[in-house]
Amino acid sequence: MNTSQLKLGTKQVAVDATWISLTVVVLLLTFFPIYWMVLGSVRANTQLFQFPPALFAKKLTAVAYATILHEGDFLASLANTVVVAASTTVLSIIIAALGSYGLSRYRFRGKRLIQYYILVTQMLPEVLLTLPFFVMYSKIGLYDTKLGLIIAYTSFTLPFCTMALRGFISSIPRSLDEAGRIDGCSALQVFLLIVLPSARAGIVATGVFALVNAWNEYLMAIVLTDTVRAKMLVVLIGSKIGQYDIKWNELMAITVIASAPLVILYSVIQRSFMKGITSGAVKM
Repeated sequence: MNTSQLKLGTKQVAVDATWISLTVVVLLLTFFPIYWMVLGSVRANTQLFQFPPALFAKKLTAVAYATILHEGDFLASLANTVVVAASTTVLSIIIAALGSYGLSRYRFRGKRLIQYYILVTQMLPEVLLTLPFFVMYSKIGLYDTKLGLIIAYTSFTLPFCTMALRGFISSIPRSLDEAGRIDGCSALQVFLLIVLPSARAGIVATGVFALVNAWNEYLMAIVLTDTVRAKMLVVLIGSKIGQYDIKWNELMAITVIASAPLVILYSVIQRSFMKGITSGAVKM
């Protein structure tokens, strides 16, 4: 091995070591807050403020989890969150799939204007529409209902889901549609039997976006609900922050429980989600 090859090999080793070190640092910065949250949920509230802070707990306790699980509002709030988030996701995907298919495959007057309008709706801040929703829901009887939250959440997730799915469907060759029509399929059958299965990865990606947004949304959840019949889990988390006292271990415990379903779901559909993100990045 000559001197130039040795220098090149040494330089490559240094570059690899640098990237590995940066990756380790990023992982530590990313996972440490999660670790600290889980650790805080199994420690006594007084131990959270000891100095210097202990990175490992000497004594673990499940008091915070027991307190949360025995609260009457927790199970109801968890059920409300599951129903609202799942319904928002399904509704957003169904409407977005139909709309994105029409925008991708058909030419009609005003198509470009509709696309611009969908994009413009993404520029409106959520806080700007919260008061109109509150006034409207108070008059038509949707205030403090799960249906009202589902409609409100869908109105915010639908524009992004539509434009994202349009990118996925546009990447599907039109020759597949034409082959289906030659085989005798109607336009609806082409959409259901050919286009949707081909856009499965994109549907998963946009579905995860809608689910996470509906699961974690706070402003609408606290303004448009009042009682436990429609209270969301994020509102219950916020209630742990009192005016004079913060129950940190309970706050962290309920946050761990609220985060667990999304973490498990992402672990299951990780491959499909990443495939959907990359395949839709070409034509948006």
